[in-house]
Amino acid sequence: MSGTVVRVGRLFDGRDGAVRDRAELRIEAGRVTEVGDHGTLQRPGDELIERLDATCTPGFLDIHTHFCYPIHGDFQRPTSTPGRLAMLAQGFAQASSWLQQGVTAARDVGTSFDLDIELAELLAAGSVAGPRLAPAGRMLTMTGGKRNAFDHMKDEVSGAVAARRWTREHLKRGAVVIKLYCTTLLEEDVAGYLRRALAAPEGARDPGRWASLSVDEIRAVTHEAHKLGRTVAAHTAPAFGVNLALRGGVDTVEHGSDLDDESIALFLETGATLVPTLSVSHHQIAQEDGGRADPVFREFSLRRWDRIQRNVARAHEAGVRLATGTDPVIPGMEYRSEIELLVACGLSPSAALLAATRDAAASLGVFGNDLGTLEPGKHADLLLFGADPTADIGAIRDLREVWQGGRPVPKPVDPTGVIQLEASHA
Repeated sequence: MSGTVVRVGRLFDGRDGAVRDRAELRIEAGRVTEVGDHGTLQRPGDELIERLDATCTPGFLDIHTHFCYPIHGDFQRPTSTPGRLAMLAQGFAQASSWLQQGVTAARDVGTSFDLDIELAELLAAGSVAGPRLAPAGRMLTMTGGKRNAFDHMKDEVSGAVAARRWTREHLKRGAVVIKLYCTTLLEEDVAGYLRRALAAPEGARDPGRWASLSVDEIRAVTHEAHKLGRTVAAHTAPAFGVNLALRGGVDTVEHGSDLDDESIALFLETGATLVPTLSVSHHQIAQEDGGRADPVFREFSLRRWDRIQRNVARAHEAGVRLATGTDPVIPGMEYRSEIELLVACGLSPSAALLAATRDAAASLGVFGNDLGTLEPGKHADLLLFGADPTADIGAIRDLREVWQGGRPVPKPVDPTGVIQLEASHA
C-alpha cells in the first residue's frame, strides 16, 4: 500500500521529550507506520511532503473541555436554560476552533443533556470538523449538589449502590469518561466566605461549608468504569476534596487548586493525573477586577492564582503527572495559553509539551492508547511549527499546519471562536 512520507527538520515525537534532527515519518491509512532519518522511508508510489524548516510534534490534547457549555450570563439563573440546538452549535464552533489551534483530541468533562456524546458521534463520522472527542455527558454529584432545577449538567445520587447503577447506565448511553462533581460549596453568603478564606492562615483547611460525595460512592463509580477501560475525572478544588477523590481511585483531578502533603503522596501512590486548568483562572484575573468590580473577589482570585502556581510547581517537582485542560472557553481564551502557563509555573518547554501530548493521552485509558506520541501504530495526528517549541515555548504560536489522521486539516476562511448564546426560557 502506498503511503505518505512527511520529512521535517526536527521531530519531537512525544516519547521522552527529546528532539530528533532530520527525521521523517511514514503514514499509511491514517497511522504512523515508521519513523526514521531523512531519505530512509520512502517507497515507490509514496507521496513525499517536505517541511525541512519545520518542527513536528504530536497533536495536542485538551482533556478538560466543555465544548457545548453555554457562554452567556443567564446560565445560572433558575428561570432560564439555553436551548439544545444553540448549545450544540456552540460545540461545533468550539471544536473547529480548537482543532485549528492544534488540538487533535480532547475530553469533554460535562455537558447538559449529554450533548457532548452527540457531538463526539458527529465528529467521529466526519460530519463536523474537530478533535477526536471522549465525552462524559452529564456529571454525577451528591444529593443536593445541583445548583438549581435547571442545572442539566448533573445527576444526583445517594449511596454506593445508586452510584454504581448510574455509572453502568451512563456508560451504556455512550460516555467514554465519567465526571464526578466531588465537592460543592454550600455557602449562601459568598462574600462572607471569601472574607473568611482570605483571613485563614496559609495551609489551613478551607473555611467553607462543603457537600461531598463519599469515598464509597466514588469507589463504586471507579470500579465500574475501570472494568470497561474507562476513566473517572473528579472536579474538586479544596485539598480535602482532592484527597477524598484520590482515595476513591479517580484517574484525574480537575482543578485541584489546593494541595497538601497528603495530596502529593496520594497522587504518587495512585498514579493519578493533575489537570490544573490554568488558563481559565489566569484569564479571569487578567480581566479588569477579575471580571468583577468586587475588590474582595479580586483579592481572592489573585491569592488563589498564586497558590495554584505554587502547587503546580510543587506537584511537578515531586513527580506528579500533569496534563493540559482548559475548562469552559471564555471569549478571548486560547488553548495554547495552557501550555505557556505550565512553563510559567516552572516546567521546561519539553515537559509542558509532554503534558499536552504523551501525559494527557496516558490519562485517558483505552481512548488514549493511540494518541499522544508519534510512533508506529499511533494515529498520525501531528503539528508543524515554524520554530522549535522545545527551545522557546512561544514557537507554539507559529503553528503552520495541523494534520489529523494523516491528512492536513484545511484552514477555514473565517475561523470562529466562541458563539454568544441567548438563553431560551424553559
